[in-house]
Amino acid sequence: MDVLSEVLRVVRLSGAIHFCAEFTHPWAILSSPPEMLATRLFPGAEAVTPFHIATSGRCALSWGSIAPIIFEAGDVVVFARGAQHSLASAADIPPVPIKDIYRPSSEQITTLRHGGGGQESRFICGFLHSDQRFGPLLDAMPSLTCVRVRNGAIVLEAFTDTGRYADPVTLAEDPQWWQAAIGHLVSEASRPGPGNRAVLARLSELLFMEVLRWQLTYISDGHSGWLAGLNDPHVGRALALLHGDPARNWTVEDLAQQSGVSRSVLAKRFADLVGESPIQYLAGWRMHLARRLLRESNVGMAELASRVGYDSEAAFSRAFRRAVGMPPATWRDANAAAPDGLEDTANDVETAR
Repeated sequence: MDVLSEVLRVVRLSGAIHFCAEFTHPWAILSSPPEMLATRLFPGAEAVTPFHIATSGRCALSWGSIAPIIFEAGDVVVFARGAQHSLASAADIPPVPIKDIYRPSSEQITTLRHGGGGQESRFICGFLHSDQRFGPLLDAMPSLTCVRVRNGAIVLEAFTDTGRYADPVTLAEDPQWWQAAIGHLVSEASRPGPGNRAVLARLSELLFMEVLRWQLTYISDGHSGWLAGLNDPHVGRALALLHGDPARNWTVEDLAQQSGVSRSVLAKRFADLVGESPIQYLAGWRMHLARRLLRESNVGMAELASRVGYDSEAAFSRAFRRAVGMPPATWRDANAAAPDGLEDTANDVETAR
């Protein structure tokens, strides 16, 4: 079971570019706070992850309480949880809130020009969004991830809001494909053609997926969190079992036996890394599966309850109400998706089992 791919499939990750920036010194902008991002950029999304690509020039990037870092041509930054941040041609310039100079458009990619007419810097600004916020993944990621190409190699840097998450890592990867993908995305954003939105969405998702894989491979060791759990031989096995058959009546004893470790060791290790017990995690994942099925299929409540591991419709309804705050039928009426692909998505859980 490829747990990361399964999670991203269920939460329906998608990408978008919302503006191309042409800023001239002196300039400074302040992003919207995370609680405003969905409202401004993609109403209805539960999670929004902004990213920026520097295409020319350089600037000072600030967030949290750490010293500004230099963000320059070719660099890519991803704010996993949408932390409020500023970009500036000089660190001492008071920033202008982005909401005061830019109104998002769902119809076209805007070119935003701002500043005093001096030296120019250019950026592509976009975001990834999902219907469902999968907290274990987003909360496990660094606040900021920066990908740079230096001396013919990809360098990955990660930060919290107060300091470095991990030392910079030089990846054992050929940078040519990464630079080509970034170049293609910049070209599509700057000179849109037929299918432009779809191409940009897929490219954004591809690049984000690669950043996740690099974090999983290179910087999750020594940290707690869901990504570190995937890397752990026993917790990772338990996660694969839970995602592979979420409807099964799992016990910690069952998981431990199949993960090759004692019940007590698995329970402690799982809680230490993932932040909750295996059974609590399973209950949360079942709700993600249920919401996807409710949104995208016409499957009946009794069958849906069975598919996500509940013995009765009543038990499922109680669990759903506790987790979401309303009965599943009410949630379905409020969140029904367009009918495209209903037959395929109705079988998502069965396919995963």
